[in-house]
Amino acid sequence: MACWGCSASQPLQRLRRVDPYVVVAHRGASADCPENTEVAFRTAVEAGAQMVEFDVRQSKDGVWVCMHDATLDRTTDAQGQLGRSGARVDQLTLAELRQLDAGSWFGQEFAGARVATLEEALAAIAPAVAMIEHKSGDPRAMADELRRLDAVEDVLVQSFDWDWLEQLHALEPRLLLGALGGDDPSPERLDDLERTGARVVHWSHRRLTDAAARRVLDSGRLLCAYTVDEEAAFGRCLRRGCHMVTTNRPAHFVRLGRAGGQDGAR
Repeated sequence: MACWGCSASQPLQRLRRVDPYVVVAHRGASADCPENTEVAFRTAVEAGAQMVEFDVRQSKDGVWVCMHDATLDRTTDAQGQLGRSGARVDQLTLAELRQLDAGSWFGQEFAGARVATLEEALAAIAPAVAMIEHKSGDPRAMADELRRLDAVEDVLVQSFDWDWLEQLHALEPRLLLGALGGDDPSPERLDDLERTGARVVHWSHRRLTDAAARRVLDSGRLLCAYTVDEEAAFGRCLRRGCHMVTTNRPAHFVRLGRAGGQDGAR
């Protein structure tokens, strides 16, 4: 495997000594807690996840909040509170979003969980590394917020929108960026990585091929696969050289790694 921490920025220097692999908690411990909430983040860190992934969008008043979907119906009680369906994150202010219950949909024991801000997410995830996934919002606003929080050199920011990554890289070249892909990782597609400034490539494990993995690793970039919940698929990712694997089951794969259960999968 390549020396994936050798030319890395501060977040990856912190992770370079992780053995045998880095577990990335997808939306926090999302198999056990309501996704993208503080309780999901804290639970993932308590389970030993070295990195926690979460999604962000901007509210109507420009605050970065943790939410995967553009609309609020699936993971909050917005429909009942607002009396209508389809309300969007960017149609509500932070104060309005704070009135929503973001936990009861998952289980009554999580009733009262609130929509978290980016700042709150970073606090809940520490000391693990934050993997921030851009879903919508302005690249300059992201750069400005991370500077305000003094977090530019402590996080990884990723997106499926490679034009957005290119803009963010130009605005703040110190940021560690990740390029997400869900389509076929063709040579032409992977060649397009150069313009993004991304040093991490994060691809669907269902589309990732041996050839694509080798191409990424040969470029000196770090390789991560999503979203992997079965041990057989996890082993395939490690054999392909993935440095990091994103999962909804962080506790399980942290335990497996500590027990040496995937050593032979490389």
